[in-house]
Amino acid sequence: MKPISLAMPETTPGIRVPRDKGELFRQALVELGAFDRSRKISSDGKYVYLPVLPMEEQAAAKLRCRGDFDRVEMEFEPEQKRPSPEDLLGYKPSYEVIGDIAIVEDEGAEQVAQALLDACKSIKTVLLPVSEVEGEFRLRRFRHIAGEDGTTTLHKENGLLYQVDLEGVYFTARLANERLRVARGVRPSEVVLDMFAGVGPFSLLLAKRGACVIAVDKNPLAIKYLRQNAALNRIEEVTILEGDAAELALQFEGQADHVVMNLPHSSSQFLIPGLRAARNGGTVHYYTIAPEDALYQDEGLIQRAADQLGFSVEMIFRGIVRSYAPRRYNVVMDFRVWRAPPTQ
Repeated sequence: MKPISLAMPETTPGIRVPRDKGELFRQALVELGAFDRSRKISSDGKYVYLPVLPMEEQAAAKLRCRGDFDRVEMEFEPEQKRPSPEDLLGYKPSYEVIGDIAIVEDEGAEQVAQALLDACKSIKTVLLPVSEVEGEFRLRRFRHIAGEDGTTTLHKENGLLYQVDLEGVYFTARLANERLRVARGVRPSEVVLDMFAGVGPFSLLLAKRGACVIAVDKNPLAIKYLRQNAALNRIEEVTILEGDAAELALQFEGQADHVVMNLPHSSSQFLIPGLRAARNGGTVHYYTIAPEDALYQDEGLIQRAADQLGFSVEMIFRGIVRSYAPRRYNVVMDFRVWRAPPTQ
């Protein structure tokens, strides 16, 4: 006969609030750092019970500002933590997630792919790049490793949705923070020329924030997705042009408050039209791939292009956007273009 356990269920602190105030108090607890994420929220017909960490009286007073609540001690069920890919593999794999597709970069791709599918419910497909960025449209080729077969997905970034075919257009999610940085520096009604727009991650974010955007791309499939994504996000104030950026940029000579040159393998070839599109005092956001020991070597190319046009340039920001390959980085240089000397 098995011995009867007399251990009492473990109780932990919580608060009881009316059901219609549950989310309000949950957010308040998160802001105060007092929400116990290791326990599950529970409810009955009238109240929601929120697990909390020990709170100082000052934090409790701030919580009272959101409304009345009752302190409770009860048995909250533990939150079941889903194992991470790192837990399953014993090391942190390198991968990028775009929509429901993961792109793996490690040796042992099959093992990494299975760990991603087991650990991440949102991932449906795992791909392995089998080429560098190549060709006229700067694309990569992939091999299907695991999950559903396909290269198309719907990706959410900075509050917007993007349809993308990873073999038909180039897209990386690793520039999300960089795109937001640029967007924060663009004022409503400013004119932006996005010379290599792709499916629109710069263009649509800037247009959503009120800029007057001209989005250019040479890839017909990218233009197709860009139009679809503008409609998907209900963005109408964007001009979409298919064609060569070097030619189309000259149609807007001296008009752009911002010029986005995000073609890091080839941006230097478009410096002259990019500078000519910028208005006096306008800003160019220039991206390139550079070695670790000469991150900003393209400053010389920028200066020579400006000299050729009789312009001057003022470097206002330099930064590493992401690691691209061993000892090679994707970097950005923001500079102002002066067609005439700036007024003192």
